[in-house]
Amino acid sequence: MTREELMARGVNCLIENLGYIEAGEFLSQVAAEGDGFSDYTEWRRENLYKGMTDEEILAGAIEYAKTHHLE
Repeated sequence: MTREELMARGVNCLIENLGYIEAGEFLSQVAAEGDGFSDYTEWRRENLYKGMTDEEILAGAIEYAKTHHLE
């Protein structure tokens, strides 16, 4: 597993268990400056969704909501 894959899985785990707001707060508390991960929103945009169209991201979000009963 690459660093990017590991980080994506970790962020997704945090979001699933804490929610977006608390996951963001947690990451802001533990992220070190200059490590490329201190802004998790930007990191997700540049790494997790890299090469995906807006439509693909939206379709993934809809599927996630359905499979996690968030409809």
